Amino acid sequence: MSSAETVVVAGAGNLAQYLVEEFIADGKYHVAVISRSSRPSLDALGVEVQIVKEYSREAVLPILDSFKTRVLISTLHTDDPTAYTSLHEALLFACRDSKSCKRFIPSEFLGNTRDYAVPRGIYRARSAFRSVLFSQKDVTFTFVNPGWLADYFVQAPGSHKTYIRPFPQGWPIDLEKRTVRVIGTGDEPIGWTATRDMAKAIVALIPHDDWPEYSWVYGELGTWNQAIQKVEKFYGIELQREYASKESIAARLSNEDDLDRWYGATIDEWSLLGATAVPREEADQQREKYFKDVDFRDIEALLLSSQHVPIV
Repeated sequence: MSSAETVVVAGAGNLAQYLVEEFIADGKYHVAVISRSSRPSLDALGVEVQIVKEYSREAVLPILDSFKTRVLISTLHTDDPTAYTSLHEALLFACRDSKSCKRFIPSEFLGNTRDYAVPRGIYRARSAFRSVLFSQKDVTFTFVNPGWLADYFVQAPGSHKTYIRPFPQGWPIDLEKRTVRVIGTGDEPIGWTATRDMAKAIVALIPHDDWPEYSWVYGELGTWNQAIQKVEKFYGIELQREYASKESIAARLSNEDDLDRWYGATIDEWSLLGATAVPREEADQQREKYFKDVDFRDIEALLLSSQHVPIV
């Protein structure tokens, strides 16, 4: 791809902020954003933000063509199956019908979604669109999967070093209360990646024509027990442990009427099954092929970097 080619990001939230910053830092592509509202943080970067009333094929298609877009990236997130399908079909069909954009990265950003249909609610929201995506041949796509966003490790009281918002419904460590919910035995395989490093990986994918269906990235593959020790050492604290056993998670999953408890259980199940961890061997092969120049930070490196930068 030449330096004149454009990547368009749909959505202007926290992930989009990281993507825009990394595309600008890379310097090889023009980047533009489609949003339903203005974003001063993006305006400050000099990024073109195209405002739409809705994410429809009719609204998105002329934007893609006006920029001669080559790649469309979605950061749009909702757990509502109808809304997710509608949004992403609109983006896919706009990409398909555009004159130049035949490559699409849908909003996935989970763990091993190839082998595990979890987290249940989030996966369910994406299921119908996945069927649409796999049934078509006009647009090349890849699901980018980082496991847990490691940014939650640097959300200490009074020192929020990430654009990513807190996720108390699912993240098991509470640095303010100094507590941790140990899921299962705590020795199940878990994956974490810093959002900025995932964004760098997406930038690195753009020049390649042969995208894999699943792009696996990780900063660290380990266990919650190992991660807890690293957090305690870095912050100089002792976390009070409570335990979410397999049985207690199953009990919460059995009652979807209690939506908050059920949702929390679906996130705990994601860790319990080892489904946050991407397949290491395949990820390492992809790292060699696509991501040689990306410095994926492990937990300790990310924590250390939080001492030296305002946003990791």
